[in-house]
Amino acid sequence: MSKRPLTHEPLVLVGPTAPAPKAVRLAVASRFPGVRLVSISLALYASNPRAPLRIVLCPAGRSVGEDLDFLREARRTILWPAPAAEIWSAIAGLRGSHDAPPAAASVASRTRGSQSALLLEGDVTLDRARRAALSGAPRDWIVERIQRVRIAAKGLDELRRVGIRWAALEPVEIVALAASTALLAARHRWVRLLPPNVTVWPLTSRPESRVTRPE
Repeated sequence: MSKRPLTHEPLVLVGPTAPAPKAVRLAVASRFPGVRLVSISLALYASNPRAPLRIVLCPAGRSVGEDLDFLREARRTILWPAPAAEIWSAIAGLRGSHDAPPAAASVASRTRGSQSALLLEGDVTLDRARRAALSGAPRDWIVERIQRVRIAAKGLDELRRVGIRWAALEPVEIVALAASTALLAARHRWVRLLPPNVTVWPLTSRPESRVTRPE
């Protein structure tokens, strides 16, 4: 993931509900003094087309089970990868953009390789998605950003069952996961839900740690 400066836009604290717990807000504020913090629920973040793309994931910390459910829902609804670098560059050329692909696109190219994909610009409704799925189009679909997809969880599940895989030209960037002690102890249950080497902020201690995927 790219590590862009956080001084010119708010940092979004995304949790099951808003506002984020006080412990989370204090932990984030201590690491980014002067940066405006915005708390928002996962559902509202997924539907806000103007939402900043850099976020801190903030599970509520009441129970490991609830926190795992939150991370699974985040993975399903907002944590979509960038397309492979070759596809990203081809789309950028068609749109007249000269920006370099995000670092996440380079990772995607190493893990999935070159492939055909369907670009869906603008808002994507369930009716539009169903028509595209029936048209014989590629099963790798690329949207501008996750907030342009106006499809409820049930519809996303329906599309996944027919093989649809989503990517975003402007993927969400996880600055960190704010985790309780209990959630940290259960990292083997959620590590594959998040990008590799995501930064973790323990809420009971100051030092940062890094999540690594098990071999």
